Amino acid sequence: MRVPLLSQIDREVILLMDDADLAKYLPSYGDRIALIHFCRRQTPSAKRKLGLFEKLKEKMKLRKEANGDEQEPQTSNKKASCKAKSCKRNIEIGWIHNENGVIKQVRARQGGGTRKLQINTEARHDDILKEGKALFFQNGNSTKGQESDFEFEVWDFKQNPLPIDVSVGMIYNTVKLPILRFYIATRPILSLTEESSDEPDQAGDISDSDSTKVDDCSQSENLSELEETVPDVFFVSDEDVSLHSSEDHHAGMQFNVSSDPEITFGPQQPTEEDFLSDTVIHDPCDSPQNVPNDLQNRNLTIHYSHSFNDMIEAFSDHEIVTQSLTVKRILPNNSEEAGSGPGVLRDVYSNFWSDFYEHCTIGTSVKVPFLRHDFSSDKWKAVGRVLLKGFKDCKYIPIKIAQPLFEEILFGVVYTDLKATFLKFVSCQERDVLNQALNDFSSVDMDELLDIMNTYECRRMVTASSLPGIIDEIAHNELIQKPMFVIDCWREVTKDLISLSCEEIQQLYKDLKPTPKKVTGLLKFPSEMSENQTEVANHLKRYIREIDEDKLCRFLRFCTGSDLVVTEAIQVEFTIQTDFTRRPIGHTCGMVLELSDSYDNFPQFRAEFNCVLESNIWVMDIV
Repeated sequence: MRVPLLSQIDREVILLMDDADLAKYLPSYGDRIALIHFCRRQTPSAKRKLGLFEKLKEKMKLRKEANGDEQEPQTSNKKASCKAKSCKRNIEIGWIHNENGVIKQVRARQGGGTRKLQINTEARHDDILKEGKALFFQNGNSTKGQESDFEFEVWDFKQNPLPIDVSVGMIYNTVKLPILRFYIATRPILSLTEESSDEPDQAGDISDSDSTKVDDCSQSENLSELEETVPDVFFVSDEDVSLHSSEDHHAGMQFNVSSDPEITFGPQQPTEEDFLSDTVIHDPCDSPQNVPNDLQNRNLTIHYSHSFNDMIEAFSDHEIVTQSLTVKRILPNNSEEAGSGPGVLRDVYSNFWSDFYEHCTIGTSVKVPFLRHDFSSDKWKAVGRVLLKGFKDCKYIPIKIAQPLFEEILFGVVYTDLKATFLKFVSCQERDVLNQALNDFSSVDMDELLDIMNTYECRRMVTASSLPGIIDEIAHNELIQKPMFVIDCWREVTKDLISLSCEEIQQLYKDLKPTPKKVTGLLKFPSEMSENQTEVANHLKRYIREIDEDKLCRFLRFCTGSDLVVTEAIQVEFTIQTDFTRRPIGHTCGMVLELSDSYDNFPQFRAEFNCVLESNIWVMDIV
């Protein structure tokens, strides 16, 4: 006998069955009790679903009836709100204060800081100024003084005065920055008393006790200047003048000149008998204590093992740019190097930038600075002063730094081809892949190309048409955007102190870069040479043509102190040396190279010169 399956019996049938019938399917009495209880507790699924739908319809009906009249006004209000939001943009406002010629941004703890707010896109100069005064001069007061004590200006994000007719929206549409920053610039209003106190007291400069004898020419010149600057000078003899102190603070000094015939008012042309004929106006610039900073000498002590840090520490002082430098170096054995002069100074600059390339830049043939957590703005500004001082003293510029970066510092815009510079920035393997992709996109290995794009965080689909634009964007990001903090620090140091046009920078990069042809052209040999000397001269030219770029820079540094072409000639002289003492000798100050004429062949010459150039330390022991 086949027993029907329990799954063919639904809930309603189970409730109609008695215990005997249900025992055929569920032998256990407890299971039957639990099943009957479960079926009685459950409600039909159809009725349950119907109840949910009915409740939902009822709620929707009530909501529609209650809000039917208000639906149209709400829609219009939302549109108006969205439109109002689109007419406002976020901006930042800071406070820059000029006090005694020193311009500084006021910090938050002093009542300044950077404040963020929303402002209408049509807001202009006056609106921003009003917001700034409300933020930093609450109730007309600030930590620097009353609002009435200052003159106000509004500066843009470049710290240039903001034109009155330019709106916030126009600037956003032009510069495409995510958020704009403006500055409220203040400076104290000089009172009449302060202005008058700054004017020199011309009459007080004329003193009989300080008179000196001058010739007739200088006498007439000084007196003519005196007449122009002090039109109401009067000449009084010593016997006829008496000074009286007045109790009234408005009266300073009074002269008893009531009816003395010796007193003459108005400008006069004195004669040789006048007592002021030998008086000259005191010039404070002639005083020995007022020596300009650029005439002062400064001694620098640089350790070979810590030259990079010693230079940064020394150039942290902003006055070093206007001083004449004398460098002394300490050798690794803690003894002082005997050499001194301009050659040592050039070598110090070359050594500094060589260390800078290793520790603070990325890139291959072309390098850019990268941000380090242990380099604050003060250290980057110190590096900028090394750059400025090296250019002023030796015309030295670190040409391995990307040229677009210098253009951004000096002009605020890039003229050089970023794509070509970026291809020198990447490695040789990446350069080959990118050049192949630019020339023939279908033949490039896509895995290698996509790996390179991923290295530089590319987020766009790479195709034959989009690749040139993508490379331009990556180049701008790597060469300009990432080192922008360094650019700002260097721009602050070199502003208005390096005057070069774009063409002059390009020519300077070209002239300073050493090539075998340039270096061989610098060599100046004696007019008369022996056969052995002529052979050694040919060895030297051949050696320069064969060495790579790194050794060529070392050769220049050995002869001139600089690894760049900063001279017009290198004098070559021949000396008599034994086989034991034979070696090249470089005089960096005079840019002279001494060679022995006793080399048997070119390999011997090359081996000895390589040994010198590959040495880690060159001791300058000739003063």
